[in-house]
Amino acid sequence: MDAHTLKLFQRKAIKSKREVLEALSDYSLRLMHDEEHSSDAIFYRPALIELINHFTKKVCNCDLAYLEKPFASYEIVITNIDINLNSVEYTKISLDESDEIESAESSTYEPIICINARLLSIEEFAQRFSIDTKVAINWIKHRKIKCAEKRPSGWHVMETQGFPSEESQSGSYFFIGENGDLSSVSSLREGTQTFTAFQDERQDGLLDFMSFDSNGRLIEHGQISSEELNTLEDALIRSQDVLFENTFVEVIDEKVIPGFDQNPFLIVKEEDILNFVAELDLPEETKSVLKTIARDNCGENLFIETLEKLSLKNNFLLFINESIVKYADSCLHTN
Repeated sequence: MDAHTLKLFQRKAIKSKREVLEALSDYSLRLMHDEEHSSDAIFYRPALIELINHFTKKVCNCDLAYLEKPFASYEIVITNIDINLNSVEYTKISLDESDEIESAESSTYEPIICINARLLSIEEFAQRFSIDTKVAINWIKHRKIKCAEKRPSGWHVMETQGFPSEESQSGSYFFIGENGDLSSVSSLREGTQTFTAFQDERQDGLLDFMSFDSNGRLIEHGQISSEELNTLEDALIRSQDVLFENTFVEVIDEKVIPGFDQNPFLIVKEEDILNFVAELDLPEETKSVLKTIARDNCGENLFIETLEKLSLKNNFLLFINESIVKYADSCLHTN
């Protein structure tokens, strides 16, 4: 991979503990204000925000190293059942004409930090939504809620479970017990670690399903009736050794620059930023330092902080906004 690809990658990559925390803070703020999030994210918002706060505290208390390898990055993966912080190393990256990553090959290592969503008692869950416990249990029995399990003490529901919608929840069941697999609690084939059914019915009234082993290899791909699926799901939901993960997944893999909606170094050419510095009313030595920081693949935050200390951050914000408008106008005239 060439120097240009490396520069673009490192402009985006989350390399440090500080950048992890900034990305988490930015995600939480946008989630609270309904900005640019899927309907699933909004659906689970209150519990997700609480879970992210717990995760952020764990990151604060962790001795997280700076990733020195050129094509290494941290990524935060958020699902309805947990949040993981992983380190990823890329071996091949290809860019499209707009300098966006078109394809990449990478290796993801074991999670560095993981926090699981809690299971609430059915009483706690019902209280959250100001409903009767019997109503909540009825939701489970009719599979409107699948993030649940039956314990000796009664039903428990995942804290990230939101108010059920009319549509059935799509997702996968996977085995988390120490011994056995999904066949030990249901009629699925021996060795099945993960099971997924697709909720859109075929013309013949059947639904497609797939089951996989612990290595992600396909064991079976077939069809199942709604009645058969209901019976199967009843058994899976009840088991303490099975978790349901829905299709909601958010991956945070780009650093943020506090005070900016987008990383200015990704939307404005470096040459233009250097020209902005050259025109500032500052001593040449100071401008030279600013240019050096601006050229640094990972110097965005330091560049912004230095401008702020010089009371020039607002000037830079104005410059960025004007640059975006000029770029939009040029694209309009080109088309």
